[in-house]
Amino acid sequence: MVGIEFRFVAGKFHATPWGRHVNEADVEWPPSPWRILRALIGVYYRYSASARYGEAALRQLVEALASEKPMYSLPDAVHTHTKHYMPVAGGRTTLVHDAFLRVEPDAPLGVYWPKVELAEEADALLRHLAPIIPYLGRAESWVEASVAERLPDAFDAVPVEADEAEQMLERAEGELVDLLAPVAPSDWPRLRARWAVGSRKSSLAAAETLFEALLLGTDVLEAERLNLPLGAEHVTYVRRKLDLRHPAPSPRISALRPASNVARFRLVSPVPTRIIHALDVGEAMHAALVGIAAKRGDVPPSLTGKDPENPKEPLREGHRHVFILPTDEDLDGYLDHVLVYQGDPFSDGLVDVLESLRYLYTPDWWPGRPRRWQLYLEGLWRTPPYAERPAEGRSLDVPDGYLRPSRVFTSVTPYLHPWHWKKRGAKFGPADQIREELRRRGLPEPVSVEELGHIRLGGLSYDARKFRKLRYGARQEIPARKGGLWRIEFADPVFGPIALGVNCHFGMGLFYAGEVAHMPLQTVLER
Repeated sequence: MVGIEFRFVAGKFHATPWGRHVNEADVEWPPSPWRILRALIGVYYRYSASARYGEAALRQLVEALASEKPMYSLPDAVHTHTKHYMPVAGGRTTLVHDAFLRVEPDAPLGVYWPKVELAEEADALLRHLAPIIPYLGRAESWVEASVAERLPDAFDAVPVEADEAEQMLERAEGELVDLLAPVAPSDWPRLRARWAVGSRKSSLAAAETLFEALLLGTDVLEAERLNLPLGAEHVTYVRRKLDLRHPAPSPRISALRPASNVARFRLVSPVPTRIIHALDVGEAMHAALVGIAAKRGDVPPSLTGKDPENPKEPLREGHRHVFILPTDEDLDGYLDHVLVYQGDPFSDGLVDVLESLRYLYTPDWWPGRPRRWQLYLEGLWRTPPYAERPAEGRSLDVPDGYLRPSRVFTSVTPYLHPWHWKKRGAKFGPADQIREELRRRGLPEPVSVEELGHIRLGGLSYDARKFRKLRYGARQEIPARKGGLWRIEFADPVFGPIALGVNCHFGMGLFYAGEVAHMPLQTVLER
């Protein structure tokens, strides 16, 4: 069994069915098998998965999924549209219908291939590709995708020849829809030979396999006046009828504010930001949050980290203020999200500030070229206190990567030890300082603290020297300018996020909750 689950985090799905005009206001539902395979292929090449997985694995994955028509479990959806009068030449306007489906952001859409079994490398590739699919359909249809581990109890859309289809039609619960799907790989040679008779189309010569046909762009279809992509066919599905009733509106994110102490933003920029520039994003985001709060006349101490009674002094509690943690969720070496975390629940004012944040800019005085990022608030969560141990088998409703409980935490940005090596005449090295910081945060004594020579992200090696470690927005004299990468292991799982050392509130000293490919420092030195 193979399955992928999509959650439309913006609560909307935009996609025009093949062969339909946008002003017909129809929506492709469920997303067609052809669209899903093209999305997997697209992210493979767009996000350089080839550095870790060869094209043979992608070919194997695509052909396996094309060998069976998938079945779907669908969330409740309401068909709606907006109208726009778009400007055209001559100062006139033209009416455009923008049709889409409204869905619950947390309700999954499942796509399942019950009889397909993937080889080990193809399965690993799918697990790598699914979480980095940014959208499905039109670019506004942002998604979070993950690999499903089991089949649902029932399906809501199935090929018309499936047993479930007849039952849905008999109960008047289903309706017929045509979806674009790839032909079976076993049928491709026969169909290609038939299409090639008397044809001079270069696309047929270029596409010797179904996989190569899926790689062809729409420019080829337009140039050769094809009304259907090579290797595609219309497949009739029986789909559960769309609900004509409007579902109850979801509460705003801010309605969850009393219990929230973590916010996660998706980070988007024209040029992907390498993880070595995490401090750029952390500083820019802190400045943006403080700026929004200042315009509203109320900058909470949780943002500044300063004592409200004495603004020149830090908060007495220590590390209770906001951590801004740029993260690389898929460990490819590029930043894709930002976590905003604090130990106590967010105040109402802070949540309002977080919900207002849309863009980040580097100020005019910033060294180097100007940088700009766009942010999308994906949600708010509540993480338990550091000292609370995970219950056996407990499932937490928090994003994986940095918040989940784990026994092992591995550096993804350098740890800059905050104290000098000698303390009261005794040696007090970085490993000792990590243990001391963990103790002060209420975390248990680790089993081991091991320094790493480098980590590997997206096929490249990173050591601490490659990162920018000192803030541009503050003059800093710190004990550790070089920094180091570390691996921490506990006897029992503890909750993240863990960020330690100097500038940990801006993204330095961040640890991934789990193993990251690495080489111990001792091994590097011995070489």
